[in-house]
Amino acid sequence: MDKSSTIISDSNFGKRLSQIKKHGALVLSYAGKNLPVTGQITIGREPENTIHIEDSMVSRYHALVQKIKNAYFIKDLDSTNGTFVNGHEIPKGSYVKLNKSDIIRIGRTDIVIQ
Repeated sequence: MDKSSTIISDSNFGKRLSQIKKHGALVLSYAGKNLPVTGQITIGREPENTIHIEDSMVSRYHALVQKIKNAYFIKDLDSTNGTFVNGHEIPKGSYVKLNKSDIIRIGRTDIVIQ
């Protein structure tokens, strides 16, 4: 595993985890990978993030996707270039509810909700 890899996206264990579909769980689909949301997921340029995106337009800690009760939400973590859902920028400091078929845009990466 190289320095930019994460257990979730690049290890054999992570690949097996990405194949698990929990009943009713949203799945984030990006760059040919699928990641079920079972709790909290961070997205950003730093390798410690659950979803690591190597892109100069992505902040080190860019956004947070979180399951709260039976719903899923995204929050921009005060990123420089903003986080977009279906083409609309998320207001700073606010949670926006996610639904299946929504498209999250972070930098030059689209993450599709399934």
